[in-house]
Amino acid sequence: MKGVNDMPTQTFFNLPKDKQQRLLDAAATEFSRVPLKDASINNIIKLAEISRGSFYQYFEDKEDLYYYFFQTLRHDTKKILEDCFKKADGDLFVAFDVFFPMILTMITEEQHSEFFRHLFVHMDYRSSRKVSPETMQQQKCEHAKKNGHFFEDYVDTDLLKIGDEDVHLLVKLIMSFLFQTIGEGFVKDWPKEKMLEVFDKKLSWIRYGVAVKE
Repeated sequence: MKGVNDMPTQTFFNLPKDKQQRLLDAAATEFSRVPLKDASINNIIKLAEISRGSFYQYFEDKEDLYYYFFQTLRHDTKKILEDCFKKADGDLFVAFDVFFPMILTMITEEQHSEFFRHLFVHMDYRSSRKVSPETMQQQKCEHAKKNGHFFEDYVDTDLLKIGDEDVHLLVKLIMSFLFQTIGEGFVKDWPKEKMLEVFDKKLSWIRYGVAVKE
């Protein structure tokens, strides 16, 4: 089974930058046209003006290219999330209150909105694992490899009723709500304001609970 760290081969990185970008531009076009499962390697290699043999020297398959292309888009997302946690002084819920509107604008209004539409509408457990912030950081951060979970460095657990060991489970729950809200919003053509309202409601359920206190 393939891991979460889908990367090109060294042969790809040895290419001139303009040829790398041409392949990524071709990926952007094809993955914005259709979801991953329907994407055509033939279309990608025609747009990139490379042979099929060359493609397989750079990537194992279209899935490798897909998630590598996603990685090239998400660097700003990681920085935004880190900044949100810092500005929130470790308050997990305040951080996501700030983060969601920013990421939603990036996903729905910027250049690659159709790519993100296909990603979220067709998201399953495996793809959600690949694009979650925690997984992304574990691929890059040596500290996360040693200590398990990147969010433990940012969340003030004194503000929560759980310990450090459970922070990643809470973050996974919030991220699942985030992904579900965006996916449902795309499917139902919700305006951005509706997505913000629904996510805020879900986040408040976790933050304050839904059971009637006796």
